[in-house]
Amino acid sequence: MTNLDKIDNIYFKREDQNPTGSAKDRVIPQIVDFIKQQQFQEAVISSTGNAAISAQHFCQQQNIKLTTFISPKIDPQKLKLIKNPIISPKPISAAFKYAKQNQAYFIRLSTDKLSMHYRSIATELLEQLPQITDIYIPSGSGATALNIALHLPKHIKVFIVQPASHCPLASIYDHDYLPESTTITQALSAKFLPLKEEIKKTIKYGLVIQNNQVIEAQKFLQENNIITSPEGALALAGYFKNQSNHDDYPVILLTGKKR
Repeated sequence: MTNLDKIDNIYFKREDQNPTGSAKDRVIPQIVDFIKQQQFQEAVISSTGNAAISAQHFCQQQNIKLTTFISPKIDPQKLKLIKNPIISPKPISAAFKYAKQNQAYFIRLSTDKLSMHYRSIATELLEQLPQITDIYIPSGSGATALNIALHLPKHIKVFIVQPASHCPLASIYDHDYLPESTTITQALSAKFLPLKEEIKKTIKYGLVIQNNQVIEAQKFLQENNIITSPEGALALAGYFKNQSNHDDYPVILLTGKKR
């Protein structure tokens, strides 16, 4: 169970304290166990960073070979932590092709049924803060937010938070932003959204955040001795943007270490 820290009446779910520093550690170990049980000798993943770092850690523990395809736009600090990555302009299609040719298991969190294990975050929150009223989740494909939302009572507001440079989900709900061409949250750039329709049926709130708002949120976290990724600061920026409308027991999902 990760900590739930309180600062200025804001609660922070510390997924950055997981073994490799992100919420991906909730799901990747379950997938790797399944890969081992099915006697796959190799796995392949396409990632913007955190999922690859997590998969690398847990595949190594199980002695499973992992091949990682990444975009050239990956955060350089995360790139340093990935062993022998294959850089591709189309990492998802390259990973899919590689998996088929090499009989490797394709780890894809947005479609893997084992992603339901994100529900453990919801279970812990209901135990740690039964009064929880809203939660702000930094999102790429939306898989984390969806699987948390499915396991929380419906009266709890779940907010998908995305950067103004790439906000295909959050912009469904929030139109008060200026499009940007760059972002400091590189890990949230999912291009394929297989869960989009299910997300629209389940989640009713979203917020689009500008880079300057992320920077201000980072300052708040640093002043309170929380050193996390820009993605975590993005979620907090979402709370600040919605501050006049928030409820009494808001939770910010902090995921990703500052690399």
